Amino acid sequence: MRARGPIAFVARRTAGARRAAGADDGIGMILVLGLATFLMIVVALSVTVAVNSLGSARRHVQYEASLATAEAGIDQTLAAIQSANDQGLVYTSPAECAAEWTWASNALPSAAAERAWVESVIDTMPASCIVKGGQGEYITFRALDSIGTPMPVVYSRGWSPSRTAAEHGDRVVRAEYLFSPYKPTQAVLTEGSLDFSGSVEVNLNADSIATSADVHSNNNIFAGNNSLIVNGSLSASGTNDKSGTCPNNKITGTCDAEAPPVAIPVVSARALYRGLASSTKSAWFDLCPDGTVHSPDPVGKQPCAGTVLSAAGSYRGWTLVDAGTLQATWKFAPVSGTDYPGAYYVYQANAELGGANKKATPAPISVVVEANPSGDPNNALTCGKSGGNLTWKLSAISNYLPGVIFLADGTIYGEANDLIGRGVVAAGDRIDWATSSSTIVGSVLTSGNCPAAGGNTLQGVKVSYDSSTEFPLSTIVRTTQWLELSGN
Repeated sequence: MRARGPIAFVARRTAGARRAAGADDGIGMILVLGLATFLMIVVALSVTVAVNSLGSARRHVQYEASLATAEAGIDQTLAAIQSANDQGLVYTSPAECAAEWTWASNALPSAAAERAWVESVIDTMPASCIVKGGQGEYITFRALDSIGTPMPVVYSRGWSPSRTAAEHGDRVVRAEYLFSPYKPTQAVLTEGSLDFSGSVEVNLNADSIATSADVHSNNNIFAGNNSLIVNGSLSASGTNDKSGTCPNNKITGTCDAEAPPVAIPVVSARALYRGLASSTKSAWFDLCPDGTVHSPDPVGKQPCAGTVLSAAGSYRGWTLVDAGTLQATWKFAPVSGTDYPGAYYVYQANAELGGANKKATPAPISVVVEANPSGDPNNALTCGKSGGNLTWKLSAISNYLPGVIFLADGTIYGEANDLIGRGVVAAGDRIDWATSSSTIVGSVLTSGNCPAAGGNTLQGVKVSYDSSTEFPLSTIVRTTQWLELSGN
């Protein structure tokens, strides 16, 4: 029998409250457990997403790094091709690291088929072909056509972090190239430092198609004098004492320091000889250190090995002095009424133009001077070579070879107050131009082959920049196509 009365009522209410509280505790526990489970799921998903993101980022980095590595292989091989060409050689990949096309040169396959071929031939190459570089490893080779002739095509396969890593990026690149003459894009371009001493003007020639006559040094520029005029920019990869002061009323462009270096081809007399002597044979003369004069050697392309034209020590206005010494010099003294047009190659001696006989009419000649690379081994200032220097004195000169006025392996000295053009004045080591009123129609280039020779100086000269000339001092590699080969 249920109890009655106030006490029983209170007891019943208390028991009901306890049951309700117990139910609430159960619901709360369920909520807590549910929330904890939800949070665990969220955390697990977050961790999974993070891990996947990190993995994706790693694969992306490897993918991009393998492309950069393949490109490093392309750059290295193109540099080797350029270096060999400068020496008159043809670069080919080592036999074990080379491959011949399995198709005709006029019937290229699809990108996917070409990639499959590259991968298959590289897979058969020995481990010695692998080069560590960039951000991984690569194998690069110059292709041969189906009959074994080197082609202007380079393939590169890059892996990052390595070829054997469990996870790695794998990219295949093809680059095509051609050799083309150097075409000046600056009025004055030097590898070594450049010092403007005295009055110098760098401007556009009247018929130039360029819009500015820029000056650049891959070293330092000292342009402190206030008489320097430049119709363009004045930049240096090192210091530039005009930095931040331009444009102004004398320099129309900017004046920058720490600018990116500009690629400069190696100034090499022999490279030009190989490229032009045979094609200019009828008006090309080798002036030799023993006093003989020869026509070019069309087969071996070796200076002073062709037919002897004279053995008298003098020829067409040229005379050899100090024969048999380190100072051996071929001197050109033009006489009024005689032009002696042609290309004159002074072999392992010095050249001097002008002297006491000044011609009012420019002599149409181009002069190229080759040094003896080991003629003076104890002379640190020439890096052991003798000869190879050119001095221009009193005579006006117009170029005979297209784009070539003077080229010398060593130093070019300018001492005349006259005009030369049109083309490039190019020195392998340096230029020391100290005149008061001379004019160069064309451009100036030095490649700093012997850094110990010192910097470059321009004084009392007007450079009238002509951008139209191409200068065949050393044909340079230009990439005509860059293509990543996809397997899709």
